[in-house]
This record gives sequence, C-alpha cells and structure tokens, in this order.
Amino acid sequence: MEEDKQIQKKEEEKPTGVRFEEDQPYVMPGIRRFQFFTNINDRALTINLNRAAMLGIAAILAIDVGKAVVNKNPQTIYCYECRACYGTQDKCPVGIAFQAELVVSARVTDYNRFLRNGGLKCIRCGNCQSYCVQYLNLPQIFGTMQLQTMQALREGKIPKSMVQNAFEKGLINQAFIDEVAKFLNA
Repeated sequence: MEEDKQIQKKEEEKPTGVRFEEDQPYVMPGIRRFQFFTNINDRALTINLNRAAMLGIAAILAIDVGKAVVNKNPQTIYCYECRACYGTQDKCPVGIAFQAELVVSARVTDYNRFLRNGGLKCIRCGNCQSYCVQYLNLPQIFGTMQLQTMQALREGKIPKSMVQNAFEKGLINQAFIDEVAKFLNA
C-alpha cells in the first residue's frame, strides 16, 4: 500500500509533456526504444515543419503541372518516365533513341534537352506511340514542342551555339532546316 503511494507520488512529480527513459519500452535487455526523438512539448515544431514540407511539395507539383498546361502540352504530366518508348529505337525512321527525354523536355520546356536528343529531327511518324504504356499522343507532344522551339529560336531565346551543335550533329529535320540555316547565317 505504501509502495503504491510512493509510485503515485513519483508520477505526480513528473512534469507533463516530457518523456522519461523509464517510460519507454524495452527493445532488448538494457536498450529502450524511444517512441519519438523529441519530447512532447517539442512536437509543435515538428508538425509545423511537416506542414511546411507538404506545402513545398504541393507548390512544386503545382508549378510542374501548371507549366505543362500553360505550354499547351498537358499530356506530358502523365508520363512517368518508364522508358518503354525506348523500345522504338530500332523502328524509329530517323533514329531517335530517347523519346522519354523529349517528353520530359516538352513538360518543362527545356530547349537544350529537346535539341540535344533530336527533338527537331522527329518526323512525328507515331512508331513510338505504340510502346507508350500511358497511351500518350507522342507525335502531338513532339509537334507542339517543335513549334515552341522554333518560336523560341525566332525570338532569340535559344543560344546560337546550341542550335549550331544540333545542326552539326544532323538533329534538324527537313521541315526546319531552312529556317535553322537562316538563323545560323544571320
């Protein structure tokens, strides 16, 4: 009876919101497992940090989705870069090896990546579309990005060296070659 009173008195003396080692369960003899690495009073900070992290993730996702929608290529959002379209490598008439790179560059409007991977070389035949597990309209995506790239070229948003490099490697298709040559000679 007296022992119970001592335990109760000891419990009353403990401040609330603080975890004590003796309250934690044993994992192995002599080793206690702590339920949380901070005391209960410190959790407000952790909760707010979690909220800030979630807000950051939501903001980045909104920017990623918003950019694809604004650039008139909303289908690119659904590409999860599985690289199934790489199966086209032997069947692509112009030899584009990395179609997923073109989709990603169209999503974020990365002209350098698009040119480097032969985006302006694509003739939009649709051979790669049959490999896409998301059934994306890849010729439409590539065509939209080609038009945006050529518009950026006209507006001077693409460095001449980048276009020169793509031109020298033969990454420009017949439909765009005249305008690109004119741009390079200017």
